[in-house]
Order: sequence, then C-alpha cells, then structure tokens
Amino acid sequence: MRQQESKRRNKGNCLTTLLLIIAIGSSLGTTFVQGAVEPPAPTQTSALSEKPSKKSLEEILQIPFTYRRENRSDPFTPFITEVTGPKQFAPGEDAPLAGMQLFEPGQLALVTILFSGQQAIAMVEDSTGMGHTIRVKDKIGRRGEVKAIVPNAVIIEEWSLTPSGTKRFTTNEMVLRKEGDKE
Repeated sequence: MRQQESKRRNKGNCLTTLLLIIAIGSSLGTTFVQGAVEPPAPTQTSALSEKPSKKSLEEILQIPFTYRRENRSDPFTPFITEVTGPKQFAPGEDAPLAGMQLFEPGQLALVTILFSGQQAIAMVEDSTGMGHTIRVKDKIGRRGEVKAIVPNAVIIEEWSLTPSGTKRFTTNEMVLRKEGDKE
C-alpha cells in the first residue's frame, strides 16, 4: 500500500513539474512541440559584423598618415643591437679633440676657484694628477661647455641628441670639496 502511495505522489510530482515547465516556457514565448523546443527566430546581424564597404575604405585611405617621433621610440629599431642607446654625433666630431675636450666632466676634479675682478677661473685636476684651468664658455668633452663659475662650483651644460634629432640639454655641477670632505 505504501508503494502505491509513493508511486502516485511521484506521478503527481512529475505532472506538476511538467506543467510548471510548460507554464514558464509559454510565458517566455517558447512553444513546445512533442517535447522539443523551437529554435529562436533569426535575428538581424549587427552593424559591427558587417564588412566595411569599399567606399568607406577608400575614404580612409585618402587621409594622409604621419608618424610623430617626438618622445617615442623608432618602431623599426631592432631590440638587440651592438651599441645601446641612440647614436649621438656632434657637429665636427671628425675633427681631432684638443685641450679640455679630451676630458669628460666626470674625469675631472675641481681643485680651486679664483676670482679676479669680473673674471672667474677654475682649476681642475684630471685622473693622472695634471692640473688645468678653465673659464666660462670653455669646451669640455665632446658636448659640454662651461656655463658659469660660482664661488663653490663650476656649472657645465652638456647636450645630446634624441632619436627624433632634437637637442636635449643637461646641467652638471663640479662642486668644490673642502679638505676632509668625502667624495
């Protein structure tokens, strides 16, 4: 008797579930035919999936394109090169260097600064211990120039070329060290 009751309950539950599925399906617009679901109606394709017409492509090709290299790297430069960094050529770089152009500012140590009226002279020492004098507007290294001599430092301005060909200036200071100061 209990088995018959459980079979009736199961049939009732299955029938209730089936009716519930049909009710939900009909409210969503889905119709059932012999237990199968109809495929949804075909929708129109979006404008994004369509191919652009030749006319619009031709119009796009008429617009001239220019690549601005300022503050950008060259997209065709290989990642691995023998020389790192941009090539920098000074005007007249083929000419032999003379005097203080033989020394880069990092190879010199400021020894003393002398003032004679309006004129200032700085004495520097190279890595070999040889002394040299420099004045304002003297050339130092390949791309450096003494811009100012102040009581405790010599200000040197160096330039370099960016990949786009513009000059970039950097300022270096050679500070006068007092005896006992660490370098």
